[in-house]
Amino acid sequence: MTYILFFFLMIFSASLWLIVYYSNLGRVTKDPEPEEYRDLTFLVPAYNEEDYIKETIESLLNIDYPEDKLKIIAINDGSTDKTLDILEEYRDKITIIDKVNTGKADSMNQALEKVDTELVASMDADSYPEENFLKCMVGYFNDENVYGVTPALKILRDDRIVEKIQWTEYIYQIFLRKVFALFDVQYVLPGPGSIYRTEFLKKTGGWDEDTHTEDMEMAFRMMYAGKKIENSTNGTVFTDPPSNFKTLFRQRIRWYRGYVENFFEYREMFLNPRSGNLGFFLLPLNVLWIFMLVFILTHVIYNVLSTFIDWIHTYFLLGYFPIEFTFSIQQLHLFHIFIIFFMATGLGMVFLSLFSAGEKLNLRDKKINYLTFFTIYPYLFAMFWVATFFEMAKSRGKNKW
Repeated sequence: MTYILFFFLMIFSASLWLIVYYSNLGRVTKDPEPEEYRDLTFLVPAYNEEDYIKETIESLLNIDYPEDKLKIIAINDGSTDKTLDILEEYRDKITIIDKVNTGKADSMNQALEKVDTELVASMDADSYPEENFLKCMVGYFNDENVYGVTPALKILRDDRIVEKIQWTEYIYQIFLRKVFALFDVQYVLPGPGSIYRTEFLKKTGGWDEDTHTEDMEMAFRMMYAGKKIENSTNGTVFTDPPSNFKTLFRQRIRWYRGYVENFFEYREMFLNPRSGNLGFFLLPLNVLWIFMLVFILTHVIYNVLSTFIDWIHTYFLLGYFPIEFTFSIQQLHLFHIFIIFFMATGLGMVFLSLFSAGEKLNLRDKKINYLTFFTIYPYLFAMFWVATFFEMAKSRGKNKW
């Protein structure tokens, strides 16, 4: 019965996103032309980013946008490496704030006090926008009810297995973030490249310093206030991904812990028709998806352990391990059907994601990327959530970065 529910959930979700996607196909890869070039300030918080900060600043200085409309404020958050020394090389082109280490959100808020432009954008110090980034993004602010715009995020490299998994994940997120924008359910304004109306940030007190994910909290805050968050599939930002599983786990536990925090902070939105599609539809759907994938993980672990115990039991009874297996169609477990269906649905979504992201299939070079995403990522996703719940149960400490 549980798997039947999961089948229905997958079919329903996939069908809905496809309907939203194809009914808005003309808007997927086309951004509105800016009615005017609005003045904008980039905020670049940096903590021990000596390996990346120079390229980040250079990429911002090379953006194709009127120079008199663009400002950059870099915040050195008590770095102990050469981050500040590198920033000083650009003292005549950017504003630099040097402060003690208090965390990313506080760094952004201190810089926000100095912002006098209509728009403000965040840019992580290990991320690099393309030259046409702003011209793809600012046109959405022609709509007075749009208070935030998210970019298309791609990773810089995919040399290692953990990076290959993330490459496909990020491409898929480009599709999903656009569909979420079209359906008015975006709940994250990513640190690399999201743009905000400055007035809203200042009136609502800036970024939340008491959450693990200030970018997610800000999106929840905007949606709670009835504002719109748009997305550009052409406003591309490249970001540096975790290069090993340990770092990836730390990052995702922080992200998912932040999601739980914001979910409870804005729990009034849950199943509330006045909260629009986000509160009434997507948040409940997310709960079901998390439960589903955690269930699958525990079910797989149970089956593996049960089989192992049966083998040991047989060995002690008969003196050998069973090596003969029989197969019939009746023995094809619903779990295996689910996995096949999951991969087929995911493959279709990835094809659409590649189109949305302006990428080619390129099976020769990217086959490992796709294979690992379909076979490993679902279990990793479930493991991230299990680890997050364990982490929240044992500790209430907060990670600043």
